[in-house]
Amino acid sequence: MMPARMGESRTVRPPVFEVIQPGPRQSFVWHRHDYPAACARWNYHPEYELHLITAGTGHFMVGDFLGTFAPGHLVLVGPDLPHGWFSDLSMGERIAGRDIVLQAHDDWLQQLVALCPELETVSALLADARYGVVFTGPMAPVLGARLAAMGDMHDAARLAALIGLLSGLAACPRQILTGIAPFGGEGQARVADRDLERMDRVIRHLLSGGPHDIRQADMARQVGLSGPAFSRLFRRATGSTFVSFMRRLRVSRACRMLAETDASIAEISSAAGFANLSNFNRQFMEICRTTPRRYRHDVRTLSRVDDPVAGTGMKGHVPDRTAD
Repeated sequence: MMPARMGESRTVRPPVFEVIQPGPRQSFVWHRHDYPAACARWNYHPEYELHLITAGTGHFMVGDFLGTFAPGHLVLVGPDLPHGWFSDLSMGERIAGRDIVLQAHDDWLQQLVALCPELETVSALLADARYGVVFTGPMAPVLGARLAAMGDMHDAARLAALIGLLSGLAACPRQILTGIAPFGGEGQARVADRDLERMDRVIRHLLSGGPHDIRQADMARQVGLSGPAFSRLFRRATGSTFVSFMRRLRVSRACRMLAETDASIAEISSAAGFANLSNFNRQFMEICRTTPRRYRHDVRTLSRVDDPVAGTGMKGHVPDRTAD
């Protein structure tokens, strides 16, 4: 994969705050898009978003969580929680129909749940989704297929399918992804769209590059900010310091190599950008709460039952949540 240059753009970039408007006969939005696409970026909006990846691999971010994705990856993101999915691409490559997205406003969903007592378990799902959730276990691919099938439905049939989908999602095992509050939450100021645009450029560059050393001062200079200003903005936009983000990114790349290759632990440590094996083992344990060797064993065991690819959030592994 060739690294993208800072400032390189293949599409016209709209504001990072995404405006979502259902049609006149729609209560919510269902759409499918390619990657790259103008809407596929580090963004936020006041709607809940159910996001399914159907093709390609790469990294995704939800709040301060950084992980990897593959086809079948299914995530629900709550209102005003920043998120983005960034595929591994060769120069000029395009992935057709990579994403299927369903977006519904918080007020409408809460009213629907209040109106239908049968959807009581959905309330806990919506509360968890404010911090982002990834669905796990054998039911996740089934629910993803049901989301995809809604594209061929219209009007009442699509609404009925959504109600059934919400009930299924509420019963599906899930992992909470982030510990940060959504934008606009108590004690947190909303980040300006122009500043999130800068962070979108930074994140794309970091995710598309290799494991070589990247200095915060150089990144700040390339987006026209002083060091302290860049540090403050990066933390507000991602919930993480730049140093912590880079550490998690290197561990995330190591996780992928552990799962997908037979390279030795020492070879993976070097390829992921760690100076020595001792440092790699220590940081891997701190972030993933397990050793690289144990991680390789566990993720390969899980893959045989179609569990999603694990991520590297700052909180480490989070137990599955299933509504009672």
